[in-house]
Amino acid sequence: MIKNDSSGSFAIFLSFVAALFLSILPLPDGINLFKPDWVALVLIYWVMAMPNRIGVLVGWSVGIVADVLYGTLFGIHAMSLALVAYLIQLLYHRLRLFPRWKQSINIGVVIGIHMLLGLILRKFIQPISFDFSYWFPVFTSLILWPWVFIILRDVRRNFCKEG
Repeated sequence: MIKNDSSGSFAIFLSFVAALFLSILPLPDGINLFKPDWVALVLIYWVMAMPNRIGVLVGWSVGIVADVLYGTLFGIHAMSLALVAYLIQLLYHRLRLFPRWKQSINIGVVIGIHMLLGLILRKFIQPISFDFSYWFPVFTSLILWPWVFIILRDVRRNFCKEG
């Protein structure tokens, strides 16, 4: 069992590790198209829950790790996840007040912006082709947001003391 430390940093770190693991988990091709953006969902939760501790720098750092892990051009995920963290820091007061379904819609928009920025940055480097299936993770992410929120809220309540 994880020790309940004063800051909960280890629990936050483990949640990002789990998100990175889930994002590289191999799935069949038909299901892989619908894989949600686990890293962005976890980042969004922690920025909403602890905006004074988790922010743009954490988004950038997790993005660099994701770039290395996925083998993408260095900085693409870093820049888009830093933008996600920035947008959530701007909106977290309002997002906390919304019911879960409204949060999901707003989270879907933010993840859509994250994916659009990644697409634009990749298009600068090389010509790529994509179809509508590129956007499927946005929809699965917004559908899964309430469960991600509940699970990470329980982790935060059990392992993170808020100062």
